Amino acid sequence: MNPDTGTCLDSELQRLSRRLDLLALAVEQSPFGVVVMNLKGEVEYCNPAFTSMTGYALNEIAGHTAHPWNPEGTSDSIYDSLLTSQSIGEPWRGDVEARRKDGSTYWERQMVSTLRNTDGKPTHLIAVKEDISERKLRSKNYEQTRHLQEQALASSSNGIMITRSDADDHSIVYVNPAFERITGYRAEEVIGLEGRFLVRDDLAQPDLENIRTALRDKHEGQATLRNYRKDGSLFWNELHIAPVRDLTGAATTHFVSVINDISERVSYQQALEYQANHDSLTGLANRNLLTDRIEQGIALAKRHKSILGVMLLDLDHFKLINDASGHLAGDALLKEVANRLRDCVRETDTVARLGGDEFVIILTDLPQPDDIDQIAQKLLTALARPIEVAGRDVFVTASIGASFYPRDGDHGEILLRYADMAMYRVKEHGRNSVRQFVPEMGSAAISRLDMEAAMRRGLERGEFLLHYQPKIDLSSHRIIGAEALIRWQHPQIGLVHPIEFIHLAEETGLIIPLGEWVVKEVCLQQVRWREQGLAPMKIGINMSARQFRQEDLAERIAAVFASTQADPTQFILELTESMVMHDVDSNLVALRALKQLGVSLSLDDFGTGYSSLSYLRRFPIDELKIDRSFITDIHTSPDDAAIAGAIVAMARSLGLSVVAEGVETKEQADLLVAMGCNQVQGNYFARPMPERAFTTQLHEQQSGQT
Repeated sequence: MNPDTGTCLDSELQRLSRRLDLLALAVEQSPFGVVVMNLKGEVEYCNPAFTSMTGYALNEIAGHTAHPWNPEGTSDSIYDSLLTSQSIGEPWRGDVEARRKDGSTYWERQMVSTLRNTDGKPTHLIAVKEDISERKLRSKNYEQTRHLQEQALASSSNGIMITRSDADDHSIVYVNPAFERITGYRAEEVIGLEGRFLVRDDLAQPDLENIRTALRDKHEGQATLRNYRKDGSLFWNELHIAPVRDLTGAATTHFVSVINDISERVSYQQALEYQANHDSLTGLANRNLLTDRIEQGIALAKRHKSILGVMLLDLDHFKLINDASGHLAGDALLKEVANRLRDCVRETDTVARLGGDEFVIILTDLPQPDDIDQIAQKLLTALARPIEVAGRDVFVTASIGASFYPRDGDHGEILLRYADMAMYRVKEHGRNSVRQFVPEMGSAAISRLDMEAAMRRGLERGEFLLHYQPKIDLSSHRIIGAEALIRWQHPQIGLVHPIEFIHLAEETGLIIPLGEWVVKEVCLQQVRWREQGLAPMKIGINMSARQFRQEDLAERIAAVFASTQADPTQFILELTESMVMHDVDSNLVALRALKQLGVSLSLDDFGTGYSSLSYLRRFPIDELKIDRSFITDIHTSPDDAAIAGAIVAMARSLGLSVVAEGVETKEQADLLVAMGCNQVQGNYFARPMPERAFTTQLHEQQSGQT
């Protein structure tokens, strides 16, 4: 034997031995269970992983052909198939539910293959097993969860719609049965369409932009939309959409939309709103809606520089008809009157019933005030036609009074009051006609009730009250003070504005006790605000000429401060130019006496009088108020703007505060800011309001809500 040949053979045997050792080690340490059987199915080997998996040790199963860890018959069918195959084929693979030695079951993934010799004859069978119980459990749980989700979608009472999320493709891929029920469309009819088909041509819906933004930016969104069913009927849809992301959470693949039919809720809300804003008998606007419509009409007329007409119509001798025919007949008559009035005006106009037999008509965009006479004649002609009541014809006439914005006033309360005065003038002069308000009617209306005596009784009975118009700081838009404005809550004619009684109060001397009441009431109010923890702020009080001429004015006001415990530094006494310039030397003494009390002094309506700058410097004035006549056209009139700017500059040079009155628009406010005026009053920021409403605003501002 060649020594070299023997050496090579030994080396090869050594390498083979090492490979076998490595193979044996790999099988022994494999995490997969391994079982080797002979052709009879007798177990010859199993590795530790198999023992750990099943609980069976090799000495317990060696030589056994029955395999208790496998389901009955599984081994025979697998092994027979593999052993009868005449060629080397694919191993058998499958998942089976197996049983451990302790009787518990588990799932294993098997791969069984045939070991063959070099001649291709089978010699052994080898089974490799992996415990996949946890994986199976997760899969089962996943399937159960998915099934539950599918059932939830299918049984949801809300419509569910799933759409793609591509920039150019939001087509529907799924809808649930509730979607079909709500919309009337079958699933096969909408798959592939985009959800916006439910909106149809009703695209002028502000909330649609919320949905477009959510789809574009791929985030959640919600909207309340008018949608349309297959039969064309409208339903209100409270829509919520949310993105669906892929398993990584990085990309949005779909959107899920929840459709909630809230038609019943909307209908109920609309019914409540209708009841709150409409007269239950006639269906016309009631006082609540009328107030809103007048304010809207004034705002529109202000913007377009047009005329708004307010007509107050009262049926003549309605009480006689009602008493003669009964309330049911009277109600029928009022309904017919309402219908005829409604037919005489445009859709943009408003017809309202105040109550009883009083109606109000708001006419927008009138070319001229005199045009209202033609409209009134049309109304009177319509009412003149006979109305059948309780089986007989009744003839109705009406008295109509009219007022106008901006000629007669700038808010609804005044316009209604003036229209009412004009209507009463018609009643006095024969009825069945129309009259426009003229200023003389105001004093005439009050004189009918003996105004002077009524005012005296009003003071005794506490009929007077104060409204407060906030003073606004332009830099922060916060309330920094207010002006106290007197009102008269007359028991017969309602709320009376000072334009209707202050002049007579001056003439009769009632302005003295009335003015003292105002000072005392403002002092008491300041004390109440202090007790409520509100921050102190200065309140302006208008002084009349007759008040100011009282020799003991300072002593009277000081006595009020002492009796109420009010802080004098929190008050501004407002006087007009004409008052202080009437007798300069005497007034200078009076102003200094007031100033010594600790109050501030304001020159009201500045620019309308004839102030001398030399006197102005001598007066102990703290504040100038620019008259509203210079503010109205400040944004359109260079002259008015120049005057206002000059007043602001002069006031600042003298170290005085300056307040602009009558600010109605943002443009006016912006110009005043540019001029350096930092305090304003006007309806753009706040109208005069009752004490309770003003106090509420102060609390909200102090708590940071405004």
